[in-house]
Amino acid sequence: MLARLGLAVVLAASLAACEPKAEEHALDGAPELDGGPKATPDTPGELAGGEQAQQIILPGVMNIAAPMEAQVINSCEKIVAVDYNQPPVMACVFFLRDGALPTPDGAEFDRVLDYQMATAGWVQVGATGAQHYFEYAKPGTDCADVSVFTALDAGQLDRLVKEAKATAAPQGKSWQGYAVPATVREACGADRMKRQAR
Repeated sequence: MLARLGLAVVLAASLAACEPKAEEHALDGAPELDGGPKATPDTPGELAGGEQAQQIILPGVMNIAAPMEAQVINSCEKIVAVDYNQPPVMACVFFLRDGALPTPDGAEFDRVLDYQMATAGWVQVGATGAQHYFEYAKPGTDCADVSVFTALDAGQLDRLVKEAKATAAPQGKSWQGYAVPATVREACGADRMKRQAR
């Protein structure tokens, strides 16, 4: 009887010595076995492994998933509207695209961003130079939320890229971006922009 008890104690001690401790799991990156906290990314918007998470343009207001690898900067008005004393609060989105800017005045809207907006329910209804107007129709009414994306010029993009500590555009690519007011307005009936995008 004592021999069996002694053998059970030795076996239990051997198993305990072989079982890794919770701290060892946390240090080597393996998942916790005891239900402890999981490893989390160090930087918001960054996935474990260093990949950039897809960002949202104006969450709770427009809810547009930015193109992959795009950067969104909230409250960017002091960076891109330096000529104004009290510019409205804006969000900016910028990203790399092949080639130079499409046109000097930003008249051509980025196709990838346009697709992301359409996916979120925002349809381009018109453009005037660098300003691109979008509507989000409200079902069962003749009303829509209206917003405008303004293409950023080279100087604005340069300030935005520096503020975000992004690298210079590699050869054959250029930074492109837009500023959008942080609020939308409602338009109904004749006040809505009825014309389709060019």
